Amino acid sequence: MNLKKTAAQITLSFSTMLASTSAALAQITNPAIGNLSDTEEAESGTLFVRIFIQLWNVIITVGAIIVIFMFLWGAIEWITAGGDSGKIQSAQKRLTHAALGLFLLVMSFAIIEYISYIFFDGEFNILNLTLPTVGSGD
Repeated sequence: MNLKKTAAQITLSFSTMLASTSAALAQITNPAIGNLSDTEEAESGTLFVRIFIQLWNVIITVGAIIVIFMFLWGAIEWITAGGDSGKIQSAQKRLTHAALGLFLLVMSFAIIEYISYIFFDGEFNILNLTLPTVGSGD
């Protein structure tokens, strides 16, 4: 009997919570991104651009930190190799991979610029990442 009473109370609690959260689901906000419920911003594509810019900035920043770390690691490994050809080859490989990572980071600017030129006809400048205004009344 006690198990049935507990199950009934849990069911009643969940149904009460679900019924009371319907108004709260209408406005989804994220401090990093902002209000995700703005239909005008979503329809114009500004929301996608804002999220993409923020995500791309994070990826570029993390990638740059990793590249710097790999260059330093490779340089220290080469300096401390002491003439050991195996350690020197390992350091050269690490430096080569870091240079390739740097090349990919730089190429991502060109790729994004090309894609933005195709989709936005030059209205989107990758080196000056600002969001277009919504509903300017033009």
